[in-house]
Amino acid sequence: MNSNLLYIPLKQSRPIDFGNELRQVITNNYFQPASSFDSDLNYLTQLRNNVTDIKDLQTNSNGKSESYLLEYFQILGPIQRKFSDDCVEFAWYDTLAYGPQGPFAYRSLKVEKLNSVFQLGCLYSQMAIVESRHTDLGLKKSCHNFQLSSGCFQYILDFLEKELSITNNPLFLQIPKNFQIETIRCLKYLMLAQAQEIIWQKAINNASMKDSVIARLSLQTSEYYSQALIYGDASDLIKLEWINHIKVKKFHFLAAAHLRASTIAADALQYGEQVAHLRVASSTIDQALKNKKYVNPLVLEDLSGLADVIKTRLRTAEKDNDLVYLKIVPPESDLKPIISVSMVKSVEPEQFNKNPHREIFKELLPYVIINVAQALRERQDDFIRTRFLEPIQSLNTIFTKFLNERGLPASIDSLQQPENIPDSIIHHSKEILNNGGYEFIDRSFQEIQNLKTECDHLLKECQNRIALDRTEDDMLRNKQGSVRWTRATTDEAASEIITKTSKMNQYLEQASKGDESIVQKYCNIKPILEVYSGGYDALTKYIPNSSYLKLPDNLLNIVIELRSCLSQGSAIETERQNFIQELEIKSRDNNILPKLIKEYNTHSIDAFNEDGDFQPQFFEPVYEKHIKIFNSDLQKLENSKEAQVKLEQEIGTINDRFRREFNHVRNASQEKRQSALQQLEHGFEKFLEIVTNLNEGSKFYMNFIEKGTNVLRECEEYLYKRRIESRDLELAINNSFQQQQQQQPIEIPPKKDEHEHLVSPRTSKPGIWNPNSDIKFS
Repeated sequence: MNSNLLYIPLKQSRPIDFGNELRQVITNNYFQPASSFDSDLNYLTQLRNNVTDIKDLQTNSNGKSESYLLEYFQILGPIQRKFSDDCVEFAWYDTLAYGPQGPFAYRSLKVEKLNSVFQLGCLYSQMAIVESRHTDLGLKKSCHNFQLSSGCFQYILDFLEKELSITNNPLFLQIPKNFQIETIRCLKYLMLAQAQEIIWQKAINNASMKDSVIARLSLQTSEYYSQALIYGDASDLIKLEWINHIKVKKFHFLAAAHLRASTIAADALQYGEQVAHLRVASSTIDQALKNKKYVNPLVLEDLSGLADVIKTRLRTAEKDNDLVYLKIVPPESDLKPIISVSMVKSVEPEQFNKNPHREIFKELLPYVIINVAQALRERQDDFIRTRFLEPIQSLNTIFTKFLNERGLPASIDSLQQPENIPDSIIHHSKEILNNGGYEFIDRSFQEIQNLKTECDHLLKECQNRIALDRTEDDMLRNKQGSVRWTRATTDEAASEIITKTSKMNQYLEQASKGDESIVQKYCNIKPILEVYSGGYDALTKYIPNSSYLKLPDNLLNIVIELRSCLSQGSAIETERQNFIQELEIKSRDNNILPKLIKEYNTHSIDAFNEDGDFQPQFFEPVYEKHIKIFNSDLQKLENSKEAQVKLEQEIGTINDRFRREFNHVRNASQEKRQSALQQLEHGFEKFLEIVTNLNEGSKFYMNFIEKGTNVLRECEEYLYKRRIESRDLELAINNSFQQQQQQQPIEIPPKKDEHEHLVSPRTSKPGIWNPNSDIKFS
């Protein structure tokens, strides 16, 4: 369409079966049959196809394009409440620059919603373009649509700024390039400028409209175009043709404002001021003509007509003043400023705040409930681990250490089994081999080293982001000067992140020392582990035989008592293994999800706050009641602990008697055998300790990676915010400088200009506008 205004081209999307995508999500992640929602799923597929089928400038199809986009925007709200943000991948082609670019794929319902709003902004701009501007009604509709378009882009800006303020927000890592804030601001102000231009056009169609009003409207139109130009220059997507168009419009309306001011000055017999305003207008027109390359011929035709009027009036005014009036022509800086007046604003479509006419997925559980169920399931698993598995492991380790410190069972095995390998040693060997032997520990050390390398990389990346911001800030501060560059330094703005990276570094240094300690511990027992890993033959070679010794009856009875106590200890460990298995079955069979569903169906109104956000604490009473099913198991564990304490006391007493009696009958061969058995028992104890240390180390580094990734995301978001802040501050500084250079025209009581029709770009038919209507549409 040939017009002296711009419209924004619609983005293009790669077709997807939206309904089928959600069908798969329901099948895979929800405990409900997807077939129950076939009607809603088919509706979504058709609706999105209708949205993606909309073409540029097809705005007169009974309003269907607008209704499709508004309906799609509204329906995405309930979908966001029912599904996770990353449930479906969408893809769009960007058309704002030179030809379609993409497709750009992303997984985010939030970004998809932004795209629907962006499409609406494009559509409203096209609806405004196709309206006839030959009638008051057409001008009114065109202006309103431009304001709706601006309102859509303002909605996007509000959303982006709100999301940008959220710490650790992953959304900004996948927001498409065309949602760059400078780009959206440029489009917003461009739409406002064109809406203001429509108001201006309606004003000059009114023969009785005052010159002062038209001058003020002209200046505000120029200022809106100026704002669009500032952000357009900062954008990566606004093409040169648009930049030049906006520049021409900016200077055109600035010149038109001064032309009106010159008429006002002439009517007030201020001929010097008349000449001054015309000179400013002429100079401004010259600047506009410098940027006419690639600009629409209709815009250039308007500019040329205005230039002819200004040049002609300037020659006449200068000649009259030089020959007749002889008034002093003041410099531009001494002219009284024209006070601009805005008659437009960003208008958000009222349908944005309405619910969709169709309710979908009414019976589908919100994804937050599924997520909460998974989170509570993980919390329950963590409860089992911290309250049962780790305490049981700790109790077994304590008991093993207790026996080793007293030389048990090596001391009695050397007496009762002078040649055979004790069953406890064989059991230890099998357990070590089942765990992978010492090779398992070697592999674990390598895996931990790989994790540590990744942690070091995370820390370095965080430090690099901070260093990059410091370099950029120092460079801009030196360029602009510390007086104008008023924002905080990197050390001030990033103090919290710097503290976090410092702590990260401390944690890694402490972990490295811990790793060295574990490695040393492993080196000390590796020969023993090699013996265990060698199986029966290696154990036979390592353990020396001892001579048979006939025990006195009293010592024999003590050995029997000790053996009985050790059997009780083995029985306790076996009971604990069975207890763990039963506990895992019980935990698996008691799913909390049905309880959450029942609670949600009963009190769903209390699950969300006033903003529609889910309140995680809503299900806390359900979890607390659910977790009480393990109270009896906690009591069993406490009983097992008390039994072990009692058994240790009994073993300690009997072992003291054994040592006293054994000293009278011991010989050298038994001491060698006992020493070998004791070393094997000690090695096994240390093996269990090292395995525990390795698990803790692996858990530490995995946790560090998770939290370090969040810190790195914070650093990236911080750097992103700082760069936006830098760009905005530079724009503000440059804008302030430009405003200081602009002329400041005066406003004088108005008088109608008989040549006003020559100032209008593309005015074809005069209209009627009551000057007492406060410049508002009827």
